[in-house]
Amino acid sequence: MQNTALREPNKYSSVWQQSVPDIAWGTIALFTAYLFAYYLVLSSALGGTIPYGVASVLCAYLAYVGFTIVHDAGHGSIVKMGSPLKPLETVLGWITSLPLLLIPYPLFKRIHDRHHAFTNDPDGDPDHFAFGNKWYQVVLNCLYIPFQYHFLTITKLRKIKTIRDTFPTTIIYFAVVISILASLIYYGYFQQLLYLVFIPNIIAIFILTMFFDYIPHHPHKSVDRYHDTRIYPSKLLNCILLGQNYHLIHHMYPRLPWYKYKEVYERILPDLKAHNSPIENISGGFRSDFMKSPYVKSLQNNGTSVNMLLKVDEIERLSSTAVAVRFALPKGEQLQYKAGQYVMISKWLRGEQQKRCYSLCSSPNKAELKIAVRQQESGLMSSYINNELVIGKELIVQGPFGDFIYPPAHDGEIEQLLLVAAGSGITPVLSILETALEESPVKQVHLIYACRNINSIMFFEHIESLKKTYPDSFRITYAIDKATLGVGRLNRELLISLLPDALESDKTEFYICGSQGIKELVTTTLLHSHVQAMRIHVEEFVAATVEPVGKLHQIVISLADGQQHLLAVASNQTVLEVAKQKDVQLPHACGNGTCGTCKFKVIEGENPKIDDAIPGLSAEDKAAGFTLACQCMPFGDLSLSEASP
Repeated sequence: MQNTALREPNKYSSVWQQSVPDIAWGTIALFTAYLFAYYLVLSSALGGTIPYGVASVLCAYLAYVGFTIVHDAGHGSIVKMGSPLKPLETVLGWITSLPLLLIPYPLFKRIHDRHHAFTNDPDGDPDHFAFGNKWYQVVLNCLYIPFQYHFLTITKLRKIKTIRDTFPTTIIYFAVVISILASLIYYGYFQQLLYLVFIPNIIAIFILTMFFDYIPHHPHKSVDRYHDTRIYPSKLLNCILLGQNYHLIHHMYPRLPWYKYKEVYERILPDLKAHNSPIENISGGFRSDFMKSPYVKSLQNNGTSVNMLLKVDEIERLSSTAVAVRFALPKGEQLQYKAGQYVMISKWLRGEQQKRCYSLCSSPNKAELKIAVRQQESGLMSSYINNELVIGKELIVQGPFGDFIYPPAHDGEIEQLLLVAAGSGITPVLSILETALEESPVKQVHLIYACRNINSIMFFEHIESLKKTYPDSFRITYAIDKATLGVGRLNRELLISLLPDALESDKTEFYICGSQGIKELVTTTLLHSHVQAMRIHVEEFVAATVEPVGKLHQIVISLADGQQHLLAVASNQTVLEVAKQKDVQLPHACGNGTCGTCKFKVIEGENPKIDDAIPGLSAEDKAAGFTLACQCMPFGDLSLSEASP
């Protein structure tokens, strides 16, 4: 099944584009003040004008200021793409990253892209807090995260090209820095380094992690772009924190320079309120309810959608190859969905973010979010869920989606239901079955359940209990080949023999979920029996890969390391999708246009239009001829060249 949730454009979609300057003069001015202030502090401390302790505090704040410049440079927010001054951005990034010591600028740039691509995902977000939420654990996290970056680069992320390309620079950087520090210590400058470099570095890292990671993202649950971080408006904090109290604005539009966050916040405030974005009220001081906004850890749209990390609450073994998984919902909340719908589960496996769709398998009236997963041969996600997932683990859950729903969309009267399920196709059908029996005025529900053998029946005991609870309105027929239970393998003749009761009334609804062969068999038989098409509901399981439709366009891709690749891409596919299918490694991270990692210059051909709401590409980028591989759906031949990092 496919995720059909698309970003809905609204009148605020292009507001951020209007606030992106060609040159971020505010950041240039901050850099100038930063250099001057550093000169004053260091010269005063070394000259004995101010105590080393005071100098340590001042240097720590200046390191914070410097990180703001590094941060803007890393996002390409200082100089517009295509400008001859673009190299200045890299120079500023390098200079202001030096006082922080632990992370060279190129590595920060790439690792921070992943933070934006996988915000609050414990598997993908390098800034995710790993030690818990006790005060001492938070302190440890704040000090550990820079080291976590390096650990991730040599373990989980080492095969990713954009990360691997930073290795030579990182090695050279540390060789130079360690040599300089060792020489200064050798020649008697340890005290100066301690007070002017080491102590400020520790303080700055703690403050940076608190105000860029912990406070804005706490409790690190939501992965929705309107809720994955928070805002706490304040003129004073805006000056002190250099805009990071508007951190949600930065995550929504990473190309904005720091001094534009407040401006965009005020312009899109109605949109933020309409989406229940977490905007903290700190008027009158930091109150007891600060950082407790429910919108960073709750269901969305009045409980009709979920887009967050949910903890596994229960795992039930259904058969040797299938399990049911129940997720714990936020306290006091219930997900509102329609029987037959599905959710999408995301998990980092084998170096990629894997996404799979699984039907909700219980009645919406039960106030639970439950899926069932049968292990598929060579199935990454299904194998993980069946063999490795444990209670207490968190997974990203998004949804609900799907039009295979009960009651149906049409207004026709319903007296009977005929449900046909094959194998794991029972999952949405079971939800429909329970709902119909509990609340629907239907007189008869007949479930035909086709399985390979008795051992592969999912929810057998539950189905049998429903038969006992509703003996007059529920009938079950197991279609199992060579088994004592059931009536044999489901084929056309058997199906026709089971249909008369359902065909007696023109007020019967038919729901089918299973393999393509089963769906075609049942649908064809029903249509030949003159059943109205609107009363036949078929769940379509769509392959994860998008099959090409129409003409294939030739896409030539030139990478920064000199490699060239030729891909055939249809207009219903993105360049990145096809590259993944062909095992061509393109720089990418989020895959949804947020981080801008997969930026390419269109050298030849017409650049496909990309929506203004996509934050990874500014209006200036588009004007300069850039596109994103994850969004580029060509309508002609193209030649693309990897953008300079």
